[in-house]
Amino acid sequence: MTDTPEPGEIDLDDITLSQSVITVNERLRAVAVPIPRDLNRREADTLLRSYLEPGCFPEAVRRLSMRHLLVLVGAEEVGKRLGAIALLSRMSLAEGTITVLSPAGTAADLLSRTEYEPGRAYLLHDWIAESTDRIELVNLARKLAELGSYLVVTRNGVPSQAVEVEHPWAAPDPGELFDLCLRTFPLRAGRGGDELGRARYLALSLTTPAEVVRLAARMSPSDPSAGDWGGGPVDEEVAAWFDTKPPMREVLVVAALAFLHGLAEPDFEVRLGRLERLCHESGRRPYGGSLIAASGEVAGLRVPRHRGQVLGELVGRYGFWLWQPLREWVRSLAGEGPEIQVRAAEGVALLAAYSVKEVQHEFLEVWARGTAAERVAAAHVLSYMCADEALAPGALRLALEWTADPGHVRATAAAVALGGGLALRFPADSVRALWRLGAGTGPAATVAARSLALLLRQAGERDDDRSRELTALAAALRTE
Repeated sequence: MTDTPEPGEIDLDDITLSQSVITVNERLRAVAVPIPRDLNRREADTLLRSYLEPGCFPEAVRRLSMRHLLVLVGAEEVGKRLGAIALLSRMSLAEGTITVLSPAGTAADLLSRTEYEPGRAYLLHDWIAESTDRIELVNLARKLAELGSYLVVTRNGVPSQAVEVEHPWAAPDPGELFDLCLRTFPLRAGRGGDELGRARYLALSLTTPAEVVRLAARMSPSDPSAGDWGGGPVDEEVAAWFDTKPPMREVLVVAALAFLHGLAEPDFEVRLGRLERLCHESGRRPYGGSLIAASGEVAGLRVPRHRGQVLGELVGRYGFWLWQPLREWVRSLAGEGPEIQVRAAEGVALLAAYSVKEVQHEFLEVWARGTAAERVAAAHVLSYMCADEALAPGALRLALEWTADPGHVRATAAAVALGGGLALRFPADSVRALWRLGAGTGPAATVAARSLALLLRQAGERDDDRSRELTALAAALRTE
């Protein structure tokens, strides 16, 4: 290892940079619940309130009840996670909770290194395993059957040779899902038959259940249970504002605030001006929109959780002519200092709840191959994605993919993320990955060692179960 970073490399010994990592971790500590964790019945019922069983569901119930293990296999974003929760909710269980397992475990880990309790339900979402071992999965099914327990695994792709325990998965009919959502979410006042008819026609062209649910949610008033990360119907105020078809200059202000909420107003003005130039907009800048906070010092949305909802509306309503300059502008924010970088990274992670492929290809992969500042921004996005339980496995998968080639600059971004939000959500997987990466040579090894040291320093400053677990994991690895 080298003691001094090469020019352009990530230097976690830098006080400003390490403080930005700490800032992100503190923001996530309250919401990134460590995996494994228990999903209680109330949480499951909330997630399933607008769930529509696809055509493949009845056969999946039958096969899970017989085999006790089922691997749902299909394309991304077709509802496998909610399908798994719905399937487990149908089983006869000793307890109503569902234990969520790490997506990084191999088939051997699931068979030999995972402790299962009798009569319990287990969920492993977005399995990262590079290959499936048919014999180990069949043996795992037998083990679960002996215990009277059930495990549902979801993974992207096509079925493998483990046909005994795998089940192809597909999305439900979008029109039927839209109708169910309208029955579940109360309609907003003024929504007429013609408007509902047009919305339902649009729903038929959407490719994922999440898009259909969000479209139906625009017909609904606010949902108090929806959080910052876009899980439920949007606030009436956000959708209603976009329904007025505001002029592009107002849209740009709101879009910029979704990425830079809380920035000092003079600094925000400078960045907004650059976005306006990219979009070829000029003239008087409006600040009277109902979504915007009335403050002369800080630029922000009046309701902070509107950030994600604004991004969802931008994804659903606007196309290339807005998003192409907006992408270029957001990518440029990575190099404008830690304060702006952290805010922009959180905005990009919020965007992932609505368009994860867009975030991966247009931001994460671009930044991970870029300058040191851009790689740190990529790491912060992966960290912030851990605030969303549905997005967190994908963030871990991407980080582990980047560590597979320690000589690639992407591995340095992964090393920062593994010491950030990923360590809060997946402590065992992250500490092991940092330990392996730090045992090598080159820039990624240096960053990994410093990232692990920073993580353990933060843990040492706290006296809670999570911090003690991280410290114990690191100590155990030292003795191996």
